[in-house]
Amino acid sequence: MMGNRTAWRGAPGVLLAVVLAGCAGQTPRSNFYMLTADATSRPGITGNCSDQAISVGPVSWPRYLDQPRIVTRVGANRLDENEFNRWGGSLEDGFTRTLIKNLSNLLNSELVVNYRRSEHFSPVYRVEITVNQFDGQLGKDIILDAKWSILAEASRKLEAVKTASIRKDMSGPDYEALVNASSLAVAQLSEEIAAQLDRLCAANRDR
Repeated sequence: MMGNRTAWRGAPGVLLAVVLAGCAGQTPRSNFYMLTADATSRPGITGNCSDQAISVGPVSWPRYLDQPRIVTRVGANRLDENEFNRWGGSLEDGFTRTLIKNLSNLLNSELVVNYRRSEHFSPVYRVEITVNQFDGQLGKDIILDAKWSILAEASRKLEAVKTASIRKDMSGPDYEALVNASSLAVAQLSEEIAAQLDRLCAANRDR
Protein backbone atom coordinates (compact mmCIF):
# COMPACT_ATOMS: atom_id res chain seq x y z
CA MET A 1 0.00 0.00 0.00
CA MET A 2 2.84 2.37 0.85
CA GLY A 3 4.45 1.54 -2.48
CA ASN A 4 1.30 2.65 -4.31
CA ARG A 5 1.20 5.95 -2.36
CA THR A 6 4.85 6.62 -3.18
CA ALA A 7 4.24 5.95 -6.86
CA TRP A 8 1.20 8.29 -6.84
CA ARG A 9 3.10 11.10 -5.14
CA GLY A 10 5.81 10.89 -7.82
CA ALA A 11 3.37 10.81 -10.74
CA PRO A 12 2.65 14.60 -10.97
CA GLY A 13 6.35 15.29 -11.32
CA VAL A 14 6.65 12.74 -14.09
CA LEU A 15 3.59 14.19 -15.84
CA LEU A 16 5.03 17.73 -15.62
CA ALA A 17 8.32 16.56 -17.07
CA VAL A 18 6.51 14.93 -19.98
CA VAL A 19 4.49 18.10 -20.68
CA LEU A 20 7.58 20.31 -20.55
CA ALA A 21 9.48 17.95 -22.82
CA GLY A 22 6.61 18.07 -25.30
CA CYS A 23 6.56 21.88 -25.26
CA ALA A 24 10.31 22.08 -25.67
CA GLY A 25 10.11 19.77 -28.68
CA GLN A 26 7.59 21.88 -30.62
CA THR A 27 8.81 22.86 -34.10
CA PRO A 28 8.94 26.64 -34.75
CA ARG A 29 6.47 27.95 -37.32
CA SER A 30 7.90 28.51 -40.80
CA ASN A 31 7.53 31.89 -42.53
CA PHE A 32 7.15 32.13 -46.30
CA TYR A 33 8.03 35.18 -48.42
CA MET A 34 7.59 36.38 -52.00
CA LEU A 35 9.20 39.13 -54.05
CA THR A 36 6.92 42.01 -55.07
CA ALA A 37 6.88 44.13 -58.23
CA ASP A 38 7.85 47.61 -57.01
CA ALA A 39 8.82 49.32 -60.28
CA THR A 40 6.02 51.47 -61.69
CA SER A 41 7.63 54.33 -63.64
CA ARG A 42 10.95 55.93 -64.46
CA PRO A 43 11.68 59.28 -66.14
CA GLY A 44 12.91 58.85 -69.70
CA ILE A 45 10.98 55.67 -70.47
CA THR A 46 8.32 56.84 -72.91
CA GLY A 47 6.45 53.67 -73.90
CA ASN A 48 8.22 52.96 -77.19
CA CYS A 49 7.85 49.22 -76.53
CA SER A 50 4.15 49.32 -75.66
CA ASP A 51 3.13 47.48 -78.87
CA GLN A 52 6.25 45.33 -79.32
CA ALA A 53 6.48 41.91 -77.71
CA ILE A 54 9.44 41.26 -75.39
CA SER A 55 10.40 37.83 -74.08
CA VAL A 56 12.28 37.34 -70.82
CA GLY A 57 14.53 34.37 -70.12
CA PRO A 58 16.18 32.13 -69.60
CA VAL A 59 17.45 33.33 -66.23
CA SER A 60 20.58 31.44 -65.16
CA TRP A 61 20.74 30.93 -61.41
CA PRO A 62 23.58 30.07 -58.98
CA ARG A 63 23.15 26.63 -57.47
CA TYR A 64 23.41 27.84 -53.87
CA LEU A 65 20.15 29.74 -54.36
CA ASP A 66 18.31 26.85 -55.99
CA GLN A 67 16.41 25.88 -52.83
CA PRO A 68 13.38 27.04 -50.82
CA ARG A 69 15.36 28.21 -47.77
CA ILE A 70 16.39 31.88 -47.70
CA VAL A 71 20.16 32.17 -47.89
CA THR A 72 21.99 34.94 -46.04
CA ARG A 73 25.66 35.82 -45.95
CA VAL A 74 27.54 35.51 -42.66
CA GLY A 75 30.89 37.15 -43.28
CA ALA A 76 32.75 37.14 -46.58
CA ASN A 77 33.00 33.38 -47.09
CA ARG A 78 30.13 31.77 -45.18
CA LEU A 79 26.47 31.33 -46.04
CA ASP A 80 23.55 30.48 -43.77
CA GLU A 81 20.41 28.62 -44.89
CA ASN A 82 17.44 29.27 -42.62
CA GLU A 83 15.12 26.31 -42.15
CA PHE A 84 12.15 28.38 -40.93
CA ASN A 85 12.31 31.40 -43.28
CA ARG A 86 11.62 30.27 -46.81
CA TRP A 87 10.60 31.47 -50.24
CA GLY A 88 6.98 30.76 -51.11
CA GLY A 89 7.90 28.76 -54.19
CA SER A 90 10.91 28.73 -56.48
CA LEU A 91 13.05 31.86 -56.08
CA GLU A 92 14.05 31.62 -59.75
CA ASP A 93 10.39 31.59 -60.83
CA GLY A 94 9.54 34.39 -58.41
CA PHE A 95 12.46 36.50 -59.65
CA THR A 96 11.48 36.01 -63.30
CA ARG A 97 7.80 36.67 -62.62
CA THR A 98 8.60 39.87 -60.69
CA LEU A 99 10.97 41.07 -63.39
CA ILE A 100 8.32 40.54 -66.07
CA LYS A 101 5.71 42.42 -64.03
CA ASN A 102 8.13 45.29 -63.44
CA LEU A 103 9.03 45.51 -67.14
CA SER A 104 5.34 45.45 -68.09
CA ASN A 105 4.67 48.37 -65.75
CA LEU A 106 7.72 50.36 -66.85
CA LEU A 107 7.18 49.82 -70.58
CA ASN A 108 3.40 50.24 -70.33
CA SER A 109 3.02 46.95 -72.16
CA GLU A 110 1.04 43.74 -71.79
CA LEU A 111 3.37 42.05 -74.28
CA VAL A 112 6.25 41.25 -71.91
CA VAL A 113 6.18 37.46 -71.54
CA ASN A 114 8.19 34.53 -70.29
CA TYR A 115 10.34 33.12 -73.10
CA ARG A 116 8.63 29.74 -72.66
CA ARG A 117 5.43 31.31 -74.01
CA SER A 118 7.07 33.54 -76.61
CA GLU A 119 6.00 31.49 -79.65
CA HIS A 120 2.50 32.93 -79.25
CA PHE A 121 3.68 36.56 -79.37
CA SER A 122 6.46 36.87 -82.00
CA PRO A 123 8.75 38.92 -79.74
CA VAL A 124 11.02 41.60 -81.17
CA TYR A 125 13.61 41.34 -78.39
CA ARG A 126 14.64 38.77 -75.82
CA VAL A 127 16.17 39.57 -72.41
CA GLU A 128 18.54 36.95 -70.99
CA ILE A 129 20.00 37.20 -67.49
CA THR A 130 22.73 35.47 -65.53
CA VAL A 131 22.46 36.05 -61.78
CA ASN A 132 25.80 35.68 -60.00
CA GLN A 133 24.80 36.82 -56.51
CA PHE A 134 21.49 37.61 -54.83
CA ASP A 135 21.86 37.59 -51.07
CA GLY A 136 22.83 39.78 -48.13
CA GLN A 137 23.51 40.10 -44.43
CA LEU A 138 20.54 40.52 -42.12
CA GLY A 139 20.27 44.09 -40.90
CA LYS A 140 22.72 45.37 -43.51
CA ASP A 141 22.12 45.18 -47.26
CA ILE A 142 21.17 42.96 -50.15
CA ILE A 143 23.42 42.54 -53.19
CA LEU A 144 22.20 41.68 -56.68
CA ASP A 145 25.01 41.03 -59.13
CA ALA A 146 23.88 40.07 -62.62
CA LYS A 147 24.84 40.16 -66.28
CA TRP A 148 22.07 40.76 -68.78
CA SER A 149 21.77 40.96 -72.53
CA ILE A 150 19.19 41.90 -75.14
CA LEU A 151 18.93 39.89 -78.33
CA ALA A 152 17.01 40.85 -81.49
CA GLU A 153 14.87 37.78 -82.15
CA ALA A 154 14.65 38.12 -85.95
CA SER A 155 18.33 38.73 -86.73
CA ARG A 156 19.76 37.01 -83.61
CA LYS A 157 21.92 40.12 -83.23
CA LEU A 158 23.17 40.91 -79.73
CA GLU A 159 21.93 44.47 -79.15
CA ALA A 160 23.25 45.06 -75.63
CA VAL A 161 25.31 43.38 -72.93
CA LYS A 162 25.36 44.98 -69.48
CA THR A 163 26.45 44.22 -65.94
CA ALA A 164 24.41 45.29 -62.91
CA SER A 165 25.83 45.51 -59.41
CA ILE A 166 23.02 46.65 -57.14
CA ARG A 167 23.12 47.15 -53.39
CA LYS A 168 20.04 47.98 -51.32
CA ASP A 169 20.03 48.76 -47.60
CA MET A 170 17.62 46.86 -45.37
CA SER A 171 15.12 48.79 -43.26
CA GLY A 172 15.40 46.36 -40.34
CA PRO A 173 17.18 43.30 -38.96
CA ASP A 174 14.66 40.62 -39.95
CA TYR A 175 13.80 38.50 -42.99
CA GLU A 176 10.90 40.70 -44.02
CA ALA A 177 13.31 43.61 -44.37
CA LEU A 178 15.64 41.40 -46.40
CA VAL A 179 12.84 40.42 -48.80
CA ASN A 180 11.70 44.04 -49.16
CA ALA A 181 15.25 45.09 -50.05
CA SER A 182 15.46 42.16 -52.48
CA SER A 183 12.33 43.39 -54.25
CA LEU A 184 13.81 46.88 -54.53
CA ALA A 185 16.98 45.42 -56.05
CA VAL A 186 14.94 43.57 -58.69
CA ALA A 187 13.04 46.81 -59.35
CA GLN A 188 16.29 48.69 -60.03
CA LEU A 189 17.51 45.94 -62.36
CA SER A 190 14.15 46.12 -64.15
CA GLU A 191 14.53 49.89 -64.59
CA GLU A 192 17.98 49.50 -66.14
CA ILE A 193 16.74 46.86 -68.58
CA ALA A 194 13.57 48.81 -69.42
CA ALA A 195 15.55 51.96 -70.23
CA GLN A 196 17.70 50.03 -72.72
CA LEU A 197 14.67 48.33 -74.24
CA ASP A 198 12.89 51.67 -74.64
CA ARG A 199 15.86 53.07 -76.60
CA LEU A 200 16.01 49.99 -78.82
CA CYS A 201 12.27 50.06 -79.51
CA ALA A 202 12.50 53.76 -80.42
CA ALA A 203 15.31 53.05 -82.88
CA ASN A 204 13.36 50.12 -84.30
CA ARG A 205 10.42 52.42 -85.04
CA ASP A 206 12.63 54.81 -86.97
CA ARG A 207 13.94 52.16 -89.37
